[in-house]
Amino acid sequence: MSIKNTGSGNPDRSSALCQIHGDQDLADLARSSGLSEAAAGAVATIDAVMTKVRRSIQRRDFGRLILARIDPSLEVSHLDAIIALSAVVNGTSQDEVTVGIIAERLGIDPSRASRISADLVERGYAFRVASQFDARRICLKLTARSERLVTAVRRTKWRIFAGSLAQWDEQDLVTFALLFERFADWAMDEAGMSKAADAVKQAMDETEPVKPPGEK
Repeated sequence: MSIKNTGSGNPDRSSALCQIHGDQDLADLARSSGLSEAAAGAVATIDAVMTKVRRSIQRRDFGRLILARIDPSLEVSHLDAIIALSAVVNGTSQDEVTVGIIAERLGIDPSRASRISADLVERGYAFRVASQFDARRICLKLTARSERLVTAVRRTKWRIFAGSLAQWDEQDLVTFALLFERFADWAMDEAGMSKAADAVKQAMDETEPVKPPGEK
């Protein structure tokens, strides 16, 4: 990947931060927490950008376009299962993947995972094999067609991703990687998320309207 190294004197760098404006209420809350005007605006912008990215991911536009060209009979959930099946096998020492593992990987109930798995087998994207450790347990493996699909999807996404970042200033890219890793800590802080959930519950309890006597 070729990265531009144009130095730090790019006059458009600071103005680019203002292209997306975040929620004013969030900016006000950030200011009330002690942030400066510029910092509060940056917090609101980060939130707005995250929202746009999340919506783009949720729409699954890329996945739908792929399936429209490869196999219109498949849904995005099928592609998710194919990729999840590949990720489980390649990402761990686990080489026997059951419907239960797919359900856990995708965050869906086992019955839905079972239906998706059956569809993949019927369409020739996976096949069933007996476990080498327990003949009563049925596992799933990718067919050669699925493996080619996973490889093509990953390489294409990486090429698009790398191509976009190749336009960045080298120092900006290195700095962003460090800051983004630090920024993501809050999203992986289970204790912090638990406290935040408690705070939401408390706020809801405090604002619960008092019902008139006799009203259910």
